[in-house]
Amino acid sequence: MKVKIILNPQAGRGKAAKLKPKILAELAKYGYLSHLEETQWHGHAIEIAKKAVESGYDLVITAGGDGTVNQVVNGMAGSKVPLGVLSAGTGNDFAAMIGMPADPVAGIWQIIEGETKWVDLCRLNESFFISSVGAGFDGQVAYNVNRGIRFVRGMPAYLLSVLKTLFSFRLHRVKMVVDGREREYRALLFAVTNSCTYGGGIKITPAARIDDGLFEICVVKEVTPFDVLWFLPLAIKGEHGRLHDKVEFFRGREIYLESTTPLFYQIDGEVFQETVFRFSMIPGGFPVRGAVLTPSANEEVATVKEA
Repeated sequence: MKVKIILNPQAGRGKAAKLKPKILAELAKYGYLSHLEETQWHGHAIEIAKKAVESGYDLVITAGGDGTVNQVVNGMAGSKVPLGVLSAGTGNDFAAMIGMPADPVAGIWQIIEGETKWVDLCRLNESFFISSVGAGFDGQVAYNVNRGIRFVRGMPAYLLSVLKTLFSFRLHRVKMVVDGREREYRALLFAVTNSCTYGGGIKITPAARIDDGLFEICVVKEVTPFDVLWFLPLAIKGEHGRLHDKVEFFRGREIYLESTTPLFYQIDGEVFQETVFRFSMIPGGFPVRGAVLTPSANEEVATVKEA
């Protein structure tokens, strides 16, 4: 078996770079023909992944965070080559969603010994994603996380960024159409997800599954900075659905979102700006190796409406 490893040396504030010898040594135990390539610039992982598919590799493994996974997914979308994911980034939300261990060496064992399962592939405008998109306050927070403090990762990094963003953020007016049904909001954030967590473990859509063919949508409506301080501890545990007057959940397959002003948004941890968002779902459209898919533990918490 030919294995391509795509390693982002900047992921996890340099954590991933230290894994190179361990990854190669562990794969050598299985007798696989493996080649590790480090990313050199933003978007490089897309190119590496495309070439790996074209060159006939049987398996691609990422060693990085959610942003690296996103790029590799965009390079591999449409192929039947499976992806393995090692936890080596700041948040590792997708790795956690598919049951990957925090220890990358144990992760290699799980990928090699595990089965290939097909999860939903999502599309936003001209790009693919596999985990989550958060727009508005969430996008601004993700932007600040990516410019964050060295040695601070995961949930602490996210919480520090929340505090930094909290008192400067402005609400946005947005039109949202979910499977043909239109709504309008003046809101703090909009999350459109395929998995239940983002931001290093915040359970923003606790009922989400990556293999049900549906987006989960969370809208946090007009709130004050002090409301956010109340909302966040509940969201970490996936219990913010109790705030029925401020939070709404929906499910859908086709979503259109339009803002009157440009929104910062994060797509699997990568941050951009946009005013128009078109989402579509490709059920079971992407193969993942070593995934352990279990029902969401918090499915009963969120009150979810079909669009």
